Amino acid sequence: MLNKEEERLIFDFIYLPLVRKILVQDLEKVKNSKVKFTEPYILFMEKVINKVGMDLGKVKKTLFKKGITVYDQGNVEQRCIYLIVCRGYRQKMNLFPHLMKNDVMEYMKKYFLEI
Repeated sequence: MLNKEEERLIFDFIYLPLVRKILVQDLEKVKNSKVKFTEPYILFMEKVINKVGMDLGKVKKTLFKKGITVYDQGNVEQRCIYLIVCRGYRQKMNLFPHLMKNDVMEYMKKYFLEI
């Protein structure tokens, strides 16, 4: 039902908000830290947060054009459940939080190395 590009877009749609949320939380921690020069860290993290936000906007726009909708169904029995509606078909996706954590970390590494 879904091709590789569509799967990638769906994972980006799920993970990019999590990446942004974690970066915003970490930015607050850096602002309140006792690091001697916080400004370079703050500027870097803000740049990464902006890039994540721009990429998320592109992903949402592309999903809309392709007619794909992703619904968060919540957490059940230590799984995050998402409903994907694509071209009239419905598919459930189960993700495990401990694996999602690893994927979010990989996304963060990618953005840190990119900028």
